[in-house]
Amino acid sequence: MKRIVNICVLICVVLFAGSFFPSQSRAGEQTRKAVYHCDYGDAGRVNAMLRNIYNLVDYYTVNNLPYDVKVVSNSACVQYLLKDVKGTKFSKNKVPEKLSTSIRERMQSLAEGYGVQFEQCDITLKRTNIDRKRLKPFVQTTPSGQVRVVELQEQGFAYIKVK
Repeated sequence: MKRIVNICVLICVVLFAGSFFPSQSRAGEQTRKAVYHCDYGDAGRVNAMLRNIYNLVDYYTVNNLPYDVKVVSNSACVQYLLKDVKGTKFSKNKVPEKLSTSIRERMQSLAEGYGVQFEQCDITLKRTNIDRKRLKPFVQTTPSGQVRVVELQEQGFAYIKVK
């Protein structure tokens, strides 16, 4: 009889293990934090950065690990956070359509599907005479991109800059 009870207990533990060990991240687990710094205008490099971010957040998502990933943009990177570049100094930059589409779609997917936060430097907007209303809807602003990067590093964010 004792053997049957032990077998039943073992079966219950196996059947209900998911209840005891949920696949979602457990409360109190450390959040992985990364800040990507984009201050360049090279479209290939921006696309590579977005691909790297996707690989990171996809890994964390698949493995149910909590994360907080941000992109802080200043200088020439602003052009990729705009709805369109018409009437800006970036309008003369010719980005191949396939690459432009890839950047636009990856950025939107990361923001809306993975919660990656995009922050644009206000100093750059002022210096380039670009109104905040021209930013993509998921982009927030920060008073200074450089200051924001320092603040995030002080909060434990890993600094990543794609070369």
